[in-house]
Amino acid sequence: MLKVINSIRNDVESSNEKNLGRFKKAAGAEKVYERKEYIILKVKKGYIVYNTKKEFEDGHTHIQSFEMSKTIIDNSIRKKRPKTNNIYLIESHIRVTNDTKYKQVLRELIEAKKDKTKDNKYHNRSYCNAC
Repeated sequence: MLKVINSIRNDVESSNEKNLGRFKKAAGAEKVYERKEYIILKVKKGYIVYNTKKEFEDGHTHIQSFEMSKTIIDNSIRKKRPKTNNIYLIESHIRVTNDTKYKQVLRELIEAKKDKTKDNKYHNRSYCNAC
């Protein structure tokens, strides 16, 4: 038997090597930021944003930037639409939030981003008359 310290909840759990695989992802994590039910964990390759009111598998996302991690938390608390065009970051908002209405707004935003093609973009008429 091995003892694994779960740094997220600061308690000690006993486990055999088969169950150790899930802890390896966050075992070296260090909490660097906390706001309401959200925390940011510093890991080897970036940061993990985690909603403590959800199961870890369902309520976390991996982000490379600390500032973007804080922005995701701020947007989730204030229910703000993200300004980014990056679909992964919008999906990260969906993973960490609890609000179903906010999730639906974000899913619609993703669909709008995916549907947008070159043909659907706005063209300035005076510039594109020759097009």
